Amino acid sequence: MVNVRAWHNNIRIQDAAKWTFDFFNNNSMVFASSLKYQPEIYMAEVGWPTNSSSSVVDPSAASVENLQLFINNFVCTANTQGIKYFFFEYIDTPWKANYPGVPGFWGLFNSDRTLKAITLPDCPHL
Repeated sequence: MVNVRAWHNNIRIQDAAKWTFDFFNNNSMVFASSLKYQPEIYMAEVGWPTNSSSSVVDPSAASVENLQLFINNFVCTANTQGIKYFFFEYIDTPWKANYPGVPGFWGLFNSDRTLKAITLPDCPHL
């Protein structure tokens, strides 16, 4: 399992999905192919934060709108390419807000388990 989070690498939201695929294919998959036993590789943490507790200026804001852009550009492509992934993460985790930045705000759902103002894609997968 490989964590691939474009936001932590200062990637613009417009380039985030492509960067995620490129990083995964050029690093994780190349490494895995060099091993004697071929493990099944998953993206363990992929997503985009929706809020930040710090005032750090980033190439793309942590926002619900940018999470939607990431979902739009990532999910259907990953599904049709057969890339296995776990979205990071299910719900926001308020206890992580004790740490500066975005740790508590990666959920697809709010901490009360209501879906954020996003549309989940309806796309085919292998």
